[in-house]
Amino acid sequence: MRRIVILAAALAVTGVGSLAPIAAPRTTAATPSAQVVLDWNLNAVTAVHSSTPTKFQTEGLVYMSYVQAAVYDAVTAIAGRYQPYHVFPVDTAGASVEAAVASAAYNTLVDYLGDPGGVLATEYGNSLAAISQPGKAKGVAVGKAAADDIVALRSHDGRNAPVATPYGTGPLVPGRWVFAPAPSAQSAQTPWVAFMQPFLLDSASQFRPGPPPSLSSAQWATEFNEVKAYGAANSAVRTPEQTAIAEFWNANVINADNQAMRDLATSHDLDLVDTARLLAMGDLVGTDALIACFDSKYTYTFWRPVTAIQNGTIDGNPETTADPTWAPLLTTPNHPEYPAAHGCATAAVAHVFAAVLGSQKINIDIPGATGGGSTITTSRHYATVADLEREIVNARVWAGLHYRDSAEAGVDLGRRVAHWALHRYFQPLHADHAGDGLRDE
Repeated sequence: MRRIVILAAALAVTGVGSLAPIAAPRTTAATPSAQVVLDWNLNAVTAVHSSTPTKFQTEGLVYMSYVQAAVYDAVTAIAGRYQPYHVFPVDTAGASVEAAVASAAYNTLVDYLGDPGGVLATEYGNSLAAISQPGKAKGVAVGKAAADDIVALRSHDGRNAPVATPYGTGPLVPGRWVFAPAPSAQSAQTPWVAFMQPFLLDSASQFRPGPPPSLSSAQWATEFNEVKAYGAANSAVRTPEQTAIAEFWNANVINADNQAMRDLATSHDLDLVDTARLLAMGDLVGTDALIACFDSKYTYTFWRPVTAIQNGTIDGNPETTADPTWAPLLTTPNHPEYPAAHGCATAAVAHVFAAVLGSQKINIDIPGATGGGSTITTSRHYATVADLEREIVNARVWAGLHYRDSAEAGVDLGRRVAHWALHRYFQPLHADHAGDGLRDE
């Protein structure tokens, strides 16, 4: 059922409202083309991907969120239309919104990642040179102020904080996660994410799911045997199509999600303001879903299929048997199993698409990979959010990386994070813009 428009006074009391779906193209002299927003999103993806040391996917999305939050705040400070992520004091009279976008993105990236070789400085110079809009210097100042505000706001958010617990080490205990065998790296991947301050949620544990199935249960045996059969590198039951789907979702999440958002903005001719909002929504909501996911992962520290199946005689369940030579289709990442991170992030971003489009019928192309690589080489079409959620659950089982319950728990977590966050952030300033594609809960 369509959500009823709520009066502005009620919004102020409850903090819960509706999201504005996209409208007809609105590019005008006051709200110019979205190209500068799209360009700097791609610049940010490239900078994060090429930064040293190499960023894992979840931590890379943290940096994308810093950038898109700053861009969104700079844009809304000048153009209005939506509530800012964070209010900062700045004089915006006469400021160029395009210059503000470039400045916000550039200054945020340089602050967090530096600029080896001056690549970002070159892109920044080119961006400013292409802007003929009056108020360029004023826009640069607004963007710099937005970047500085985000850096200050997030200065003690737990990024890269040391974690004392030696996750993944010690003797093998039934159900307990230990490092996956080679070729996986022998260290716990970004455990600090589990303890990081979210961008939107009240806490990382806010939507923590219940524990994974008991090792003595029939459910555990069923899911163990499913991934053992369908997720094996040499599976005799997984079809070529299922293999291709599993490999499709091995694409780098930072690249895939942000390309999907840029493509959506372009295909629906969103203006600069709505494009900045979409990218902020997608990256911040997706990142918070992963922060919440890692909270659960490092709380339950549940073992991966590769460990459970190779050591299937120690779980105490008569319906499971060991295969010491078993290997998954895809390389197992070195963080705990439950819940599936890709389910968390994919469901969260899918519901961002639904909110922006005003419908669960998203009809969107998602980029992905082939042949077990992580580089984007292809795409698949999804008619609805449910189609997308269903496929990511199957894909993680067929890849040999997760049990079905874990993938479903990830999707549920991502959905809950998105619904909660999108009814509290990125709201229109005026109630007559309201309406969304989120289901009532």
